[in-house]
Amino acid sequence: MFLRIAVVFFCVGTISAWDIDLKNLLAKRRNPPGPNYVCYQHPLDLVFILDASSSIWAQNFTKAKDFVNSFIEPYVIGPNKVRVAIETYAQRVYVEDVIHFNDFLTKESLKQSISDLVWHHGRRTETGDGIAYMREKIMPEARSGLRKICIVITDGRSQDSEKTALEAKRARSDGIDMFAIGVSDAVNKTELHNIAGDPDRVIIVETYADLEAIKDKLAYKTCKEIPTTPAPPKDEDCGLDNPADIYYVFDPAYLGIDQTGWVTQFITHTLNTDEFTHMRVGVISDSCPLDAGFNLSRYSNFGEIRERLRSYENPQLPKLIGSLTSAYSVAKGGRPGPGVRRVAVIFLGNKIDREALLRNIKAAREAGVELYFAGRGDAGFMASIARYGFNLAQTGPSAIGQALSFATKLCDESQARMNQIIN
Repeated sequence: MFLRIAVVFFCVGTISAWDIDLKNLLAKRRNPPGPNYVCYQHPLDLVFILDASSSIWAQNFTKAKDFVNSFIEPYVIGPNKVRVAIETYAQRVYVEDVIHFNDFLTKESLKQSISDLVWHHGRRTETGDGIAYMREKIMPEARSGLRKICIVITDGRSQDSEKTALEAKRARSDGIDMFAIGVSDAVNKTELHNIAGDPDRVIIVETYADLEAIKDKLAYKTCKEIPTTPAPPKDEDCGLDNPADIYYVFDPAYLGIDQTGWVTQFITHTLNTDEFTHMRVGVISDSCPLDAGFNLSRYSNFGEIRERLRSYENPQLPKLIGSLTSAYSVAKGGRPGPGVRRVAVIFLGNKIDREALLRNIKAAREAGVELYFAGRGDAGFMASIARYGFNLAQTGPSAIGQALSFATKLCDESQARMNQIIN
């Protein structure tokens, strides 16, 4: 089984396409036995253990709390959804500050309580005690049959590495998935591996300010593992009768390195969802984010040079969107037939020629393309163009959160079309 990825290169004026073998990825979703890995908001119980020792400093403890709040933002918090517990520790577990699963069952109250946690600047780092308390006092309140996850965030070495390793092993034996985030170069990497039990569940950053950058990566690692059973009919059949040809449209030079990385996380996540089993996916992107410049004899006057320099300031995104009107042809990989939907996800940043953008968005809509707008651009502008498509950014700034919203909306639209046909 192959999924065709069509990539359109505008910089050199040519079009090429190739096949990527994704049969192993699709087999995970469609051919049991073998587990499926899906980053949906399935119910789970999640515990954060935060180091509150004196080496953290108040400002870094605040950054750790902000990271937790940012991490849980895409989740649906509730008694039957995702539940979150928090504990802080240093020379002891600060039981007076522990947040249990059922203490706060709305996202707003939970985030406020996390923000109110106190930095106790303890003199020691008893990570083993923190893990033991989580296993003995918090996780017994977890719901039966659901995944249990614990994320430990620390900047140093525990006072008793053997105890830390032993308590983490006991937690994993109880069915708790352990993750370890180490902050600074001073962390004991061996100890982090002993906590997580798997190097793939260890993440190390240099400073607490870097935590935000690993949020989506960690969220993907903590995805829900689905047992080897067929997906629900809605997910399995989504797009079977109304398949979609989907283009992701973005300009790397306009977005920058950080935002382009965000886009790749979005795209990767959608490819890992059941809804995309019957979809065909392509990318429309400016292939020349770096200009090769020009030699001494290229231009005869400064006016021509100034005109060339002005071209650097104009993002290519409107031009890329304009290509959507012809991008779904059979010659470019599109599937013929009235039942095939034409879909595009447009990734927006901040500075852009809005007039040109709107002109090409309208043209794409008139050509029958269903539009979705994603990214971390100007919220007001993205809301204003929602009349031409669906604003994924309204679900929050997370790449995974917006990708989840896209997959869900795409499937809902497919189901709605089927209902119209049936009725």
